[in-house]
Parts: sequence; C-alpha cells; structure tokens
Amino acid sequence: MAVNARNIKVGVNIATSGSWGTGTANATAVGSGDGHYVRDHLDFQMQRMVVEDDSAGQNFIGAVQVSDMTAVTGKIPLHMHYFDTFLNPLWALAFGTGNTTPTQDGATTAYTGTFAPATNKTGLYCSIVTNKSQDVYEVSGAKCTGFEIRSADNGRMELDFFFLGDMEIEGSSINDTTQTDALTFPTLGKRWFFHQVVFRINAQAGGALGASDAHSISSLKVKFEQPLDTVQAGGQTTIVEPEESAFPTCEIEVTFSRYDTDSVAFFAAQRVATPYKCDLTFTGPAIGALATTYGLFMEFPHVYIPDDGYVAAVPGGAGQVAPTTRFKCIGTSSAPTGMTGTDLVYVITTGERSANPFA
Repeated sequence: MAVNARNIKVGVNIATSGSWGTGTANATAVGSGDGHYVRDHLDFQMQRMVVEDDSAGQNFIGAVQVSDMTAVTGKIPLHMHYFDTFLNPLWALAFGTGNTTPTQDGATTAYTGTFAPATNKTGLYCSIVTNKSQDVYEVSGAKCTGFEIRSADNGRMELDFFFLGDMEIEGSSINDTTQTDALTFPTLGKRWFFHQVVFRINAQAGGALGASDAHSISSLKVKFEQPLDTVQAGGQTTIVEPEESAFPTCEIEVTFSRYDTDSVAFFAAQRVATPYKCDLTFTGPAIGALATTYGLFMEFPHVYIPDDGYVAAVPGGAGQVAPTTRFKCIGTSSAPTGMTGTDLVYVITTGERSANPFA
C-alpha cells in the first residue's frame, strides 16, 4: 500500500528513564495523551558520517567507512491549538525546569501553568516517534531548542517546536506499532486564530499595560531559541547530551495595520533603543460549562527595537504602507509595573491540564 499523510502518526513523550546516548534503551514509550496532529514533515532523517579513504598512493579512492552518527535536527510543526493537555509538555521541553505545576483557578476546574526559560536543562529531553505505516521511526533522545509562533493563511496560527536529537532509528524495541496505535490526539477543530490575539506595549517605565496600550497588527511572529552544542566523544557513536552553548534569544515581529502617528513612534524609538514591555493575550472559548476560557498569555518584561528592526517599505502603485517592527527580548533587573517576572519571556496557559509535565 502506498503511504500518504493519512497514515502518519506522531507521538512525543518526555523521557522518564534511561540515559542519553544509549540508543533505543534511552527511549520512553509513547501512548495515550502523546499524539500530535502535524501539518508537515518532521525533517528528522538518520545520517551517518561516511568517510572516504583518500590516502596517497592509490589512483582512485577505493574504500569507504561509516563513522559516527550525525546529530539530527527537526521540528514538530503544528496548527496552534488551545488543548493545553497536549501542548504543555512541549512548552515544558522548550523552557526546561522554569515551569510550575499548574494551579487551579478558584472554584473552577481550570488550571494555569507558567513556563519560563531555565538556565539549565540537563536530563530534560523526550522521545519522538513517527509511524510512517511502512515502519516506525524513533528519535530516542531529543532536546527542544525553541519554538516559533506565527500568523498564517486564513487567519490560522501556526506553532513549531524545534529539536536536536541523538539519532533516528528504525525498529525500536521500546516503540513499535503497539505504542503508536495507543496514541490519542487533541480534539480536532480546537485551533487558535489570529483574531483571538491582542498585542499590548508601552514604555518599560510606564504604568501597567491596559486597553489603551493595544495596537492594531496585521501579522505576528514570536521566536524563542536556546542554542545547544553538538559534541562527538570517544566511546560512543552519537553526540553527548547537548547543553546550552549561548544565551537564549527571543524576538517578536509585528506588522502594524497602518503607517500612522501610532506606529511611526516606534521608528523614533528604534533610534534610541527605547525600552518597552509588552504582552500577547490569546483568548479561546469557554472550558465546558465553566466561566473560565482557554487562554495563552505571553509576557515580555523588557524589549527594544534593534538597529534594523523597523521597516516601512512603500509598495508600488497606491498601496498602503504597513510598517514591520521587530522587537528583541532581554532580561531586566527588576519587574516593571504590572509584571512580576524579570526573564525575557513567560508563557502562561489556562486550560485543563493539572499535572506538571516533568512530574
């Protein structure tokens, strides 16, 4: 039987046993609650370092050997959805131990989970499993290197989580069709849309963000990255567990709906690196019969516009100018008014998941 996207199943589960670099013995079985509907290929592909013997004294290369495993990179490409039961483990992997056990929202059964970048994510990784109908493929150890949220066609929001893995194997002794058949998935249709997001920004030294600080935007992208190293070591064919190799970065890019007195102020701010604070609020539908709604809140205590971060290109003809502005997120020594954190980004989810993803 030919294979198409209808046959593909993807599961992700946070590692609970084993040690990095031991192949499938390092893997964690996927099952109920671990499925993800993906919108594109994961990009993982097993590679070996193939080395030709180019020693002198031969007319032509006559031998080739296989050396170490090449680290694999890929992503989990999703339509952004508000089913936090499935998404919170991915937020936890992206940020590390900077998350908290979700707390219950008053007398309702809604839970709030808070995620912030950790300074170290040693031992915090997952297994990514793909059933391609013909066979099951497994990345036994994968560490999340960040995520990207962006507005897309037809008002949909897309969300990609990026990973660095030890290797992709076929024929795992931990994950086979039994595990992928047990996968359960988010309810279809529970997707975030661009019209559900509000972008607010004001001076970092100003008052708490309010309704008057909301700005009309026509596109949005948020990208968080935590660079990790890839080190080949003696005694094993795969990389050692990746560790942080540079400062984490986070950027927000918005296109303002109009080039007017409101948006042009950010051009002046770019020239003097004015410090701002901002947030993004996604508001979803009610959670069952509760008064609480699904939500995703992103908070950025300190942002500024870099030297190339403001572009107000003039289109041909009589088209409207819509300036694009890119904000870089950094930490701050003290929380600005209306905020409690000092890290470069926070993600707060409201929904139904009651368990800490790392518990």
